Amino acid sequence: MFYLDDKEFGRVFISVRSNMRNVTMRWKGGSLYMNVPPGVSKEHLEQVLDEMRPKLRQGQTKDELSYHIGQEIECYGFKIVIGEQARYHDKIIFSKSDNVVTASVPHGIDLTTRSSKQWISRALKTVAHNEAARLLSLAQSVTARLGVAPERFEIGRGLRKLGHCTPKRVIQLSANLVFLPKELIEYIICHELAHLTHMNHSPQFHALVNKYVNGQEKALERKLRAFQWPVIR
Repeated sequence: MFYLDDKEFGRVFISVRSNMRNVTMRWKGGSLYMNVPPGVSKEHLEQVLDEMRPKLRQGQTKDELSYHIGQEIECYGFKIVIGEQARYHDKIIFSKSDNVVTASVPHGIDLTTRSSKQWISRALKTVAHNEAARLLSLAQSVTARLGVAPERFEIGRGLRKLGHCTPKRVIQLSANLVFLPKELIEYIICHELAHLTHMNHSPQFHALVNKYVNGQEKALERKLRAFQWPVIR
């Protein structure tokens, strides 16, 4: 076994298998493992990693995601706390006090199973949608600062696509943006606002985004890629 160091996934462990014809990858214990056929070059492995990066990020989130009673999840303008309740064995009960939303799971539930993680993740996404109006207020403040505005903003539920600008100048923001820190939410809003001028990802588009975020586009994009989501994407 040998390894290569990836800028995003860290140390990737590689095993050469004589009976293999294609490269396969899997997450185990928070590390990425690759099984490869003999004679594969480092350049080819790096190319495969780049091509599979979106799917690998999703697998990484599923592998590392964990929940526990008392866990606090900081969101934009509020906080989610995972609590416990003994009233229902098949429901997650929500309650809200000030800017704290408590999602109480059934007493004794095994939080380490994939099904429990999926259940809690769906519950957190429901909270995000219920609190998504906060995003519209932030979006309006960004448009006022930049002096550019869409036809309107809308809230969606996507997690793979966090923002979208339609040909009719409508900007859709995912409710799940509330899980991000403010600077990353503003970055995504600025990205979509730049599409009002350039409906592409040309150098001119990126230059405008960079202008909107005070020269921090690349740094913010790195932070967004490295962000550990508290829900399954």
